[in-house]
Amino acid sequence: MDGAKEQWFGPGETARRLGVTTKALKVYEREGLVVPHRAESGWRLYGPSQLARLYQIIVLRDLGLPLRSIRELLVSQTQLREVLRFQRESLESQQTKTLRAIELIRSAERRIDEGKDLSLDDLATLTKETVVQQPTNIKEFAKRLEALVSERDPTGQTSRAIEEIKQRVRLHGIDESFTPKIKEILAEARRLKDTGDVSSEAAKEMVRRLRSLTEHPKFPPKAAVEVLRGAVSDLVADAEARSETLPFDAATLDFIRRVTKGMRESGELATSA
Repeated sequence: MDGAKEQWFGPGETARRLGVTTKALKVYEREGLVVPHRAESGWRLYGPSQLARLYQIIVLRDLGLPLRSIRELLVSQTQLREVLRFQRESLESQQTKTLRAIELIRSAERRIDEGKDLSLDDLATLTKETVVQQPTNIKEFAKRLEALVSERDPTGQTSRAIEEIKQRVRLHGIDESFTPKIKEILAEARRLKDTGDVSSEAAKEMVRRLRSLTEHPKFPPKAAVEVLRGAVSDLVADAEARSETLPFDAATLDFIRRVTKGMRESGELATSA
């Protein structure tokens, strides 16, 4: 460590300056995304090169990339200039949508000031273009989930369980019909949830169909399930707070969980399944 003009910070100050947590810094180190300098005392220090790398990681995370994809980009020597371009293009896209929304609202205000009523078409356009109501597809939700789980589980147990499930899905031979099938089953689960009957044959068949899509013979360890369940609940709550539409909700997921639990207790599903 040399250079009189270089500044070096400990984990706490680095986290404060970048707006992340010290736990996140440890996750990035554990995943091999950044390597802090070690002082003689063993204390982690972050200098210019580490801060530049952390900036890249945080920007890519903000763009929705999971840690695995970020690692691949960094290994391929993605330069800071390219990351800045990604970020700029994303912000410009948001800016274009925001400016259009502002102009639509101003136009509506002018019509009202002129004593004119807004038509049904005007109201529909305002709702569609200016209200934050963006849908989140299953793949995007999965990316967010993997990133959150990676941060919350320092042992990596849950992340490994997710990778095992994904591997079984790949072995099953996913085609273009997979996502529509998932959506169809979740829609059915939503309807069945309203009946409240977790022991109905229809509910049990719904769970069998859902599980058959991934051919998932081994259930993740209990600790991994708890981390996963908590992460899913938080992401669903966050999506609802942002008025994002999801193909499922917390109540539907809980209904599926209770049906599955009942089937295990009755011996209709193996406890290790």
